[in-house]
Amino acid sequence: MIVVGVFGANGFIGRHLTRALVARGHQTVCFGRHFPLDFQREFDDRVEMRLIDLHDDIEVLKKISGITHVVQLINSSNATVENNKIISDIHSNIIPHVSFISSCIIANVRSFTFLSSGGTVYGRPQTLPITEDHPTFPLNSYGLTKLFTEHYLRMLCRGSGMGFNILRVANPFGPGQMGVGGQGLIGTILQRFKQKEPLTIFGDGLSERDYLYIDDTVDAILRAIEHGPLNTMVNIGSGEGRSILEVLETVEAALGSQIAREHVSGRTTDAPSNILDPAKAERLLGWKAVTSFRLGVAKTVEWNLRQQRHAPSTKE
Repeated sequence: MIVVGVFGANGFIGRHLTRALVARGHQTVCFGRHFPLDFQREFDDRVEMRLIDLHDDIEVLKKISGITHVVQLINSSNATVENNKIISDIHSNIIPHVSFISSCIIANVRSFTFLSSGGTVYGRPQTLPITEDHPTFPLNSYGLTKLFTEHYLRMLCRGSGMGFNILRVANPFGPGQMGVGGQGLIGTILQRFKQKEPLTIFGDGLSERDYLYIDDTVDAILRAIEHGPLNTMVNIGSGEGRSILEVLETVEAALGSQIAREHVSGRTTDAPSNILDPAKAERLLGWKAVTSFRLGVAKTVEWNLRQQRHAPSTKE
């Protein structure tokens, strides 16, 4: 029997994944530092919820008892932090992850699916689209912590009873992504629109990224869980690149409104282009992105506008 532990279930990807797992009838245990009331109301008795702190080794080992398949989504940083908190990144995003992987092996977890960052682990592209054998030279601490975790996961699983999947995911977007802390360009654009503030664009806005609708992202994770350990890494992306300006214009078209913008100097921690080759994922998992970018943006904008209409009034 499969018992899936979703670590970081309360996040953007985690909520969508939990819904999908429940819909497919999988026994699901949600892990997080807290579960807000809206999460509790939505899932109530359909999943088990366990509070967890990855820094507490002994408690983690107790909490993960009975879990057969782990999906690790927890991360306390993002690429927008650049390289300003390297020591904090090491303490928060490498040491706890390594300890967590070891605890999962001790607890007889059978499969560990880790969501890495296809957008940051490769660094400056030598060829496009980027395949999994492309050199990995991250430009920022976020990407480096993801890459280190990949290496530790491979090393620790070797000779153990736990297999692994490393999913190098592109830039997921969709309903529920709030743009908090600069996470997700599309979520950030919509947040600025709501707040009637300009969007900050680093550089000329022509740098390209690979964007992936959340339903396609979740489908890849589900396939990895149900397929069993691949014991390798796979890119999870659309294989198509879009510039910041193109993304902004697509969101504006869906909104029917323009968004103010301000250009500032580019960042040395950003690659000029990042487009993933998803052929390996299609070959091994039978997966490929099926939601067009424009449709995904339209659904995301519709959800955000609906949320704004139903938000409590702030009139004094």
